[in-house]
Amino acid sequence: MVGKHLSMALVALSISGCAGRKAEWEQQPPAPAAASSADQSSVQAMIAKGDEQWAKRTDPAAVRAAIAEWEKAAELEPKNLDVTVKLTRGHYFLADGYLRDDEKQYLEVMDKAVKWGERAMVAASPDFEAKMRDGGKIPEAVATVPKAGVPAMYWYASALGKWAKKKGFAVLVGQKDNVKATMDRCLALDPNFYYGGPHRYFGAFYAVAPAFAGGDLEKSKVHFNKSLEIEPNFVGTKVLWAAELAVKQQDEDAFEKLLQEVLAAPDDAIPEVTPETIIEKGKAQELLEQQEDYF
Repeated sequence: MVGKHLSMALVALSISGCAGRKAEWEQQPPAPAAASSADQSSVQAMIAKGDEQWAKRTDPAAVRAAIAEWEKAAELEPKNLDVTVKLTRGHYFLADGYLRDDEKQYLEVMDKAVKWGERAMVAASPDFEAKMRDGGKIPEAVATVPKAGVPAMYWYASALGKWAKKKGFAVLVGQKDNVKATMDRCLALDPNFYYGGPHRYFGAFYAVAPAFAGGDLEKSKVHFNKSLEIEPNFVGTKVLWAAELAVKQQDEDAFEKLLQEVLAAPDDAIPEVTPETIIEKGKAQELLEQQEDYF
């Protein structure tokens, strides 16, 4: 009996302490700095240079170059919401798009995405920052983030969810409430953001989560369908549906159908996210090549 209690205690400790990382609001806050007009001009120039590189993000070197420019801008304006969001999305895309086969680099870069997402939420809401620095919890504090902070919350939650999943089951369970609450806030404020992104996230969430942690395959399907209703041409929704829900249901026909539809889609189905579409088509091909491992 003692052994059983000890095992349960260790599991509880592992889950309760499995944030696995130290959040930005647990660090010493940076001293505020008044940006000069020259600094502001430099910031805009750095952002523009980063944006030029970001437009070439079919090349991972261009993504890194964009990040480098945006990071210089963030040094001068650490609470610039636009810049911190760009850095969150940029690190997320670099990891998710180009580092999936390198676990060490993937975790390092996705963790940077989470850090920038934390900074972006702080930039979006002084009330959020105050609550978190006062020992608050994300599920309550995100209620203070306004609609302007949806991009910050969305990319933060997306990065945190993928980072936690890669770290392992205990970390994933430990971060579940933080990720879900943040994406719930996105869903409430702007369900259409990033081509139905909040619904796409919950499609995956309810497929991945075990039943005891809220998993529900019917809810998963509802959210995936809602995401596709909002933007049927965003192929990432079908890739996630195939990888998570179809595999969980062991529905091989749906798996094949969804992924073949992705491969058949033109790269510029949504012109502004052509690089993302190319990445998703690559994921679809990988999944089909690994089909026997899933069924």
